[in-house]
Amino acid sequence: MDSDQIIRDFCAAWGRGDVEVLMNAFTDDAVYHNIPMDPAKGKDAIRAVIEGFMKMSPGGVDFEILNQVTSGNLVLNERIDTFVVDGKKSGGPVAGVFELDADGKIKAWRDYFDMSAFQAG
Repeated sequence: MDSDQIIRDFCAAWGRGDVEVLMNAFTDDAVYHNIPMDPAKGKDAIRAVIEGFMKMSPGGVDFEILNQVTSGNLVLNERIDTFVVDGKKSGGPVAGVFELDADGKIKAWRDYFDMSAFQAG
């Protein structure tokens, strides 16, 4: 299993807006936590969050990975996430922490960011 490449592929899928590929990356009991918000627990809750992002930015969300490090099943990246909402770009810096299970599925994902950067547009 190449944890680094799994997360790079996952981040690239966001730019394509491919919800099914994104959902296939998670374990059934995964937790996705955008730290300023409540965590999404389980695939149904995670799907709702991801579909909400895709409705907001129908062309997908660009994840530009600036730096990424891997230690076994743990992957940390520093990125710029960009949404296009009503033709206007919005986004900012994000630090992501991904924990993978033995099969290479995401069992925990935490993103740390300043919400005001995304709301400013």
